[in-house]
Amino acid sequence: MNRIRPVVVSAVALAAVATLSACSEMASGAQGPEHGQPGHKMLSATTVNGLGAVVTDADGKTLYRFDKDIAQPPTSNCDGECATAWPPVLAGVATPMLKGIQETQVGTVARKDGSTQLTLNGWPLYEFSGDKAPGEANGQGVNGTWFAVAPDGSKITAGGKAGGSGY
Repeated sequence: MNRIRPVVVSAVALAAVATLSACSEMASGAQGPEHGQPGHKMLSATTVNGLGAVVTDADGKTLYRFDKDIAQPPTSNCDGECATAWPPVLAGVATPMLKGIQETQVGTVARKDGSTQLTLNGWPLYEFSGDKAPGEANGQGVNGTWFAVAPDGSKITAGGKAGGSGY
């Protein structure tokens, strides 16, 4: 019976170490999908010709902000047909990975349809349906209300267009 006691103590100690290791991994962000997997979002500061540093998604698509939205409190005013032309960047199931963007600048806003949209410095983020490839910025300046977003959440005013799907 004395030989069983050390085995039981060892098993309990091993279980405790395994539990603490799992908690440590969870605290360091191991929960949720891995980088590049469905449900995972990424925001990166990327250089786009003619605009400089802009925020892009995991596919390298330029992200935009809408002057008719409100940053404080964050409010999206692009729904229906507008959201078809300018799809909102919806939050994934995990905290987005960031490259060149301050974590404290990133947040979310509840949309009228119940979905959750990512924000940068309070501004809701969108893609433009007219951008087909990484590095394109065809939505820049459309109708004087849509602008590529800088890594600090400000709008980039260089290289704009007057027409298009403005809403």
